[in-house]
Amino acid sequence: MVRFFRSTSVVRPIVGVYLGSEYLSRREIKAYYRLRKLVEANRKARTTLTFFTGADVDFARKRFYGAYYDYRTETWRRKYFPLPDVVYVRGGGRRTRRLLEKFDDLGIRRINPLAAFYKDDLFKIMSKDPIMRRHLPSTVIIRNWQEAKRAVRRFGKAYLKAHRGRRGLQVMRIERAANRRGYWYSYSTLGRLVRRRAINLDVAVRSARSFFGSKKIIVQKAIDLVKLRHNRLVDFRAEVQRDKRGELDIVGVCVRVGQPNSPITTHAFAYRYEDYLSKLFPHASDREITNLKYDIKDFLYNVYEAVERKYGQFGEIGIDFGVDRNRRIWLIECNAQSAKVSIVKAYGSRADRIFLNPLEYAKLITENSDIPNRTADRATTDSAASVADFEAAKEEAKPVEDLGVEELTFQY
Repeated sequence: MVRFFRSTSVVRPIVGVYLGSEYLSRREIKAYYRLRKLVEANRKARTTLTFFTGADVDFARKRFYGAYYDYRTETWRRKYFPLPDVVYVRGGGRRTRRLLEKFDDLGIRRINPLAAFYKDDLFKIMSKDPIMRRHLPSTVIIRNWQEAKRAVRRFGKAYLKAHRGRRGLQVMRIERAANRRGYWYSYSTLGRLVRRRAINLDVAVRSARSFFGSKKIIVQKAIDLVKLRHNRLVDFRAEVQRDKRGELDIVGVCVRVGQPNSPITTHAFAYRYEDYLSKLFPHASDREITNLKYDIKDFLYNVYEAVERKYGQFGEIGIDFGVDRNRRIWLIECNAQSAKVSIVKAYGSRADRIFLNPLEYAKLITENSDIPNRTADRATTDSAASVADFEAAKEEAKPVEDLGVEELTFQY
């Protein structure tokens, strides 16, 4: 389909990749490897693919100043385009919420109805789902730091997480020392592990309060996930998308191996799970490994569909999960803006369709206006993401009497 804008033909749909609220030059945009992979994928998808920031949008004239790759001259250029048909959110910033709300008001579609998930909302939703409830670690929404202290003491080993956060930068683990003298707390800052000992829980919680500042947090009981030698944590990242027919496509599942004693696996080594499961569970039979793969696949479909029942249809979700020593599967979090780092590490060119699927899906939702793409109350909030993140290594709740707070899930 071709429409016209100022005497220039424009192939529809126009897919605008939103990179954040601050201006970026062509040189900065073309420097990002994964943006270049989108450009390569678009040779097949044949959309009008453009990249823009909040500073490039002119609502008064219903246009934006987009960067694009000229396949004929093999150069990056900029020009004015009519407002996009579909927005692919790959960044955030202070003005992101208002910008996306304006796009929504104009009926402009989005690949995902959310710019970012809130961890408290996500676990409330999942805890009410009879299928997903069994995959959730015990989780407490914290209103003050005394509640956090009581939750950590009760769990013995716990993860404190900001409601919003990316790349593991807002996660701290607190655990009772083996000799019951004090507590260890650990966190990661841009790949650097910080691990310290506190003489008591009060000191550990004060450190957590300093680390998180005014951010709202949840506390989760640590699950005994499978580990490798030297206390190296292992978890999984699945990339699940909708393809050109709107069908779910599990593009890949990566095993991520963290640094020794690190509370997270971000900046970790990544491997294809189909090659690595037998190494993680060397005593499991071939049949048990095959059954685990089937269980993981069902789990991923269930997560995706549970999210969509609340928020509307998604084009892609990055799903983080863990598997314990008994091969039970646990949900860690969902990502509305997966950086796709692990899958590129693990699968290489075999995962190239991860860049094609969103473009094909954009064509589908442009042509089919009946596909739901609603947003929820907190759907258009500013994302903590930036274009740098894109490139970097995304039952009814019941009160607990002894904590005086809301616990979302229960131990089975």
